[in-house]
Amino acid sequence: MLMIGALVSACATSYQPAPPFTPVDVDAGGYALKAENMLVILDASSSMDEGYRQWKKFDLATAVVRNMAKTVPADRGIQSGLRTYGHDSNVSRKSTKLIDGMGDFNTVNLEKALSTVYRAGGTSPLEKAVDAAANDLEGLDGNSAMIIITDAKVSGNRPIVSASAVKEKFGGSLCIYPILVGDDADGQLLMEEIARVGGCGFAANADDLASGQQMADFVKKVFIGEMLDSDGDGIADAMDQCPGTSAGVKVDTAGCPLDSDADGVPDYLDRCPGTPAGVKVDSTGCPLDSDGDGVPDSLDRCPNTAAGVKVDASGCPLTVLQTGAVSWTFNEINFETSKADISPASYGVLDQIAAALGANPQLKVVVEGHTDNTGARAFNMDLSKRRAQAIVDYLVGKGVSPSRLSAQGYGPDRPIADNATKLGRSKNRRVQFTKVE
Repeated sequence: MLMIGALVSACATSYQPAPPFTPVDVDAGGYALKAENMLVILDASSSMDEGYRQWKKFDLATAVVRNMAKTVPADRGIQSGLRTYGHDSNVSRKSTKLIDGMGDFNTVNLEKALSTVYRAGGTSPLEKAVDAAANDLEGLDGNSAMIIITDAKVSGNRPIVSASAVKEKFGGSLCIYPILVGDDADGQLLMEEIARVGGCGFAANADDLASGQQMADFVKKVFIGEMLDSDGDGIADAMDQCPGTSAGVKVDTAGCPLDSDADGVPDYLDRCPGTPAGVKVDSTGCPLDSDGDGVPDSLDRCPNTAAGVKVDASGCPLTVLQTGAVSWTFNEINFETSKADISPASYGVLDQIAAALGANPQLKVVVEGHTDNTGARAFNMDLSKRRAQAIVDYLVGKGVSPSRLSAQGYGPDRPIADNATKLGRSKNRRVQFTKVE
C-alpha cells in the first residue's frame, strides 16, 4: 500500500512540458517602433514551482520568455535585458538579479541566461525587481517596455508603489506590461493595477499568449507603432512611390507631388499650370517655345523663326513689306553716329524684312539711304549710300539673293519733312525700300 501511495503521489506531481510553439513572423518593415528597449522581469520565486493545470508555472513563464524572443523582430536594433527575482538558494542568494544585461537583442544570449535559472524558489520580492529595473533602464535612448511575468503571489501593495515610482521617473518613455501566469483572482487584480499605474501598457495572461499568432499580436501591440512616413507627406513609406518629398509639397495617393495638368512638372514647380493635355513643356512646366518668339511650339505655325523677329499670334513673322505697296519706310533702322555701322537694336526689324523677302521670292527692291541736312551734302550723300549698302549686306547674310537687292544713297536730297525742326530731321533720317518692277 505504501508503494502504491508513493506511485500515486509521484504521478500527481508529474507535470507536462510547456506546450509546443510555432512562431509567427512579425513584419515590422515600414513601421516605427513604439519601444526600442525591452526589459523582462521573470518571477523565479517558490510559488512559481507550483502546478497550474498540467504544467509547472515556472515552465510556462520561461516558455513565455522564449516564445517572445522568437517573435520580437530581430532586425530593428531593439535593446533587451532579463531580470529575475526570488531564486532557489542553489541558483542565487540575491533577491533579484539581472541575468542578461541590457544590450542588443540576442536570442542565444537570452537562452543562455535562462538556463542559469533552472529552479524556482525563495520569496517573491517583485517590488525589489521593479526598483532595480529603474537602474537597468537608465540612460537608454527611445521608449522602453517593462514586461513582468509572474503568478502575482505577493502580499501588500509594495509592487504598485514601486511601479508608480519607476513610471514617475521615466514618464511617457516607459510602458509596463504585466503577464499573469495562472488564474489567481487577486493576482489578476494586481496585474491590472500595475498596468494602470504604468499608463500606456496593459495586463495579459500567459494562457492568451500560447499560440504563435497570439504572441505575434502581443508583440505588435507592445513594439510596433504607426507606419513610417519619413518625408512627412502623409503617405506611409511602404506605399510612397516618391520618397523624400520636400516639406509642404502636396502629394497624391502614391506620395508623389501633385501634377494637376499632367505635364510632367509637379504643381509646386509649375509656372504655367493648366497646360492643355499633350503639350510639351520645359522644366518650369511652360509650353516649349523652341525659337523663343513668344508663341509656344504647339501653336507656332512658323517654327525656327530667327531670334528677334517679331511674330503674330501664330508665330509667323509680321509682314513688314505689305503687299500692294510700292515702297516701305523704316525710321527704326538706325546706325552709329556718322557711321554706316548698323545699331544692334535694328537687327530685329531687319530680320523681319529678310523673312518677308524670303516669303516673297519674286520681290526685288532698292534699298535707299536718306539723311537730314545736317553737315556737308557730299558727306551725307556718301554716308547714305554706305548705310544702304550695309543694309543690303545684312540681308544677303540672312539668305536674301543679292540679285534682288540694290543700294542707293540720296543724302538730304529727298526730305519728307521740314529739316528746320528736330522732329522733321528725325523723319528724314530713314531707310526706304522701293519695289523694282
